[in-house]
Amino acid sequence: MNRHFIKFYHVLLIGCILCATLVLPGKTGGLLADTHDPASDDTMLMFVGLNLDVLTIASRREESASQAPAIANVITRDQIRKSGYSSLADMLGMTPGFYMAPKEWGTQPYLRGLPNSVLFLYDTVPMHSNIDKTVHPIDHELSVASVKRLEIIRGPGSVLWGPDAYGGIVNIVPMTGKDVSGAETGVLYNSHGDQAGGWLNAGQSSGPWDVFFSASGRYGREDERRFDLVDFWDSNGRPVSPEDRFGRGKPENARYMEMTGRLGYRDLFTLTGRFSDFKKPYTVEARDAGTWSESRSTPFSFLKAESKMDIDVDSAVRFMGYYSSVRSTYEVIDNSYSPNEHAWYAEMIYDRRFLAGRSLFTGGISYRDRRVDDAPVWDSYLPEYLGPDNISFLPDVRQIDYDNTLRSVFAQYSHKFGKIDVFLGGRLDDHEAYADNFSFNTGIVWPFYPRWQLKLLYGTAYRTPFARQLMEEEEPNLEEIDTFNAQLTWQPSSRATLKASAFVSRISDHIMQDPYAGLSQTNHQTLRGLEVSGELELQKNLTLSANATFIDNNGPDETYQYLAYSYIRPDGTIEDVFENIRYPFETGPEMFANMTLQWRPGQNLWIFGRLSYAKAHDLVFPRGEVIAKGQDYWSLDVNTLFENVFQSKMDLSVSFRNVLDRQSRSPGTYEMIYTDPFAVEVVLQKKWN
Repeated sequence: MNRHFIKFYHVLLIGCILCATLVLPGKTGGLLADTHDPASDDTMLMFVGLNLDVLTIASRREESASQAPAIANVITRDQIRKSGYSSLADMLGMTPGFYMAPKEWGTQPYLRGLPNSVLFLYDTVPMHSNIDKTVHPIDHELSVASVKRLEIIRGPGSVLWGPDAYGGIVNIVPMTGKDVSGAETGVLYNSHGDQAGGWLNAGQSSGPWDVFFSASGRYGREDERRFDLVDFWDSNGRPVSPEDRFGRGKPENARYMEMTGRLGYRDLFTLTGRFSDFKKPYTVEARDAGTWSESRSTPFSFLKAESKMDIDVDSAVRFMGYYSSVRSTYEVIDNSYSPNEHAWYAEMIYDRRFLAGRSLFTGGISYRDRRVDDAPVWDSYLPEYLGPDNISFLPDVRQIDYDNTLRSVFAQYSHKFGKIDVFLGGRLDDHEAYADNFSFNTGIVWPFYPRWQLKLLYGTAYRTPFARQLMEEEEPNLEEIDTFNAQLTWQPSSRATLKASAFVSRISDHIMQDPYAGLSQTNHQTLRGLEVSGELELQKNLTLSANATFIDNNGPDETYQYLAYSYIRPDGTIEDVFENIRYPFETGPEMFANMTLQWRPGQNLWIFGRLSYAKAHDLVFPRGEVIAKGQDYWSLDVNTLFENVFQSKMDLSVSFRNVLDRQSRSPGTYEMIYTDPFAVEVVLQKKWN
């Protein structure tokens, strides 16, 4: 605890020196002087224009992404509609820093070289699992049909959002009754696996009240690969005999269902809820072990209530509480596990503006109680048990229960010195089950010259332990990340923007949750990277944008302890023999990029195109025996959107995915897998008033 406070005081001292330097009088009388600068007005109009995107997660209040004290951007509903994408993974894959890695079970997000490092929020309610860090609702388990916008922060965010706001934050903002007057319906068909789906959005706003409801569903085959291992666990606690294990099969159809709703009365009271259910079957392959079927079902549901009360024109108090649950089912061949998680959360936040609106203070307290029941913890590497030579042993899977109570106090303060916004924040987390921690952030946002802006940010964050880690360590340390961000923005005209963001992240007490039933020893790494993005409006109805991300890391290899083999002693007891193996730290591709084009050739026609690239990255097989080489990934997607078809408030979208039909080899769980082939998705949507 002391080292965190010492670090905080060092940063506080630097911040005070910086503030004192900024307010010292100079040739212009000091930055605190209330002078009118036309150049400053031009800059502010450029960065805080009427049409710029708004987000709430950087300061817990509405502000433009460009002025927010974070490396932030927003994806709007209009952008989602015109792109034709139907999942969060596709939308985030267009964002600098994000690489969406295809896996058998779905999509694994990498942010700035770190897997599973993003805190996903739905209307500010966390959507994650303490059982498995690879649980992310970014595929079809979360429909984008009712999403108003995506708020994205690249960099730590623990000060305002607590543990697990580690590498970044994505907040899914749902629609409200103020966004829909009447109803919207839609149906879709995807040629890959004959997938079909539909949705209904209905909303109404009347005076101070607004109400919104959405229901969506999707059904179809997502994995066409066959498997040959159909039985393994028998009823006597031994493996099924080798001659009875094999057959032929295909994964079942995947199914998804989601319902969301909102009831609001001004800002005084809002009730939001989400219920979901889904099951995704898929095929897994491992060298010398064959292929088998698995499925995942990790539906996330919650009910949230919040209220805001204005004390005066400059201050307000907000209350928020929720109950959330994840009722999971994992199926492996012919066995299944059903862990459950649920959490209670409550917080109170106080906001106050002062010093003629130049200062903003946000402070709060929160309480969270989370419980996990029957979490499966694998102590064995499954593929080694599936071969025909094994006739006696089953993989060791233990199920554990645990809970943790978290009490937190946090605050963030910002002040405007002339053109410069300076902020400083801190958070103290008191955990019942593991070590306490203190996180903080500080930085400046400085439009230092007409058409130029600089952001300098520094922050820390922590990641909570997962099930296996809690089982093996009585009071484990939380993984820590320290990140420095520098972003330079240049807007030479209202039709062009260029951004360059450099970052350095240092992670410590790092532990990998890997699929090989091993737990890595604590490690440290340094990741450095550069994100470059630009947008150019070539003409009124034609916009071109591009971005590229470059990542480099420095640090020791990951070291794991694995069960090498087991044998039965003469007295009948089982003796386990372990060994250590080293693996390279896995950052995903070292370089990836996107280029998009949005064109409106006609009054009611939009064409969207995206060309994406990712440099090849490798899969290190378990036991360090072989490195499987990946392939460079190229993909071209095109969407055509026909608006107001037949003058009937109906939109028709026809999307062509992977037009080049390039199926590249990419790292899966135990073996290389191929990316999805060419597919066509047709969406028909109608508004009813």
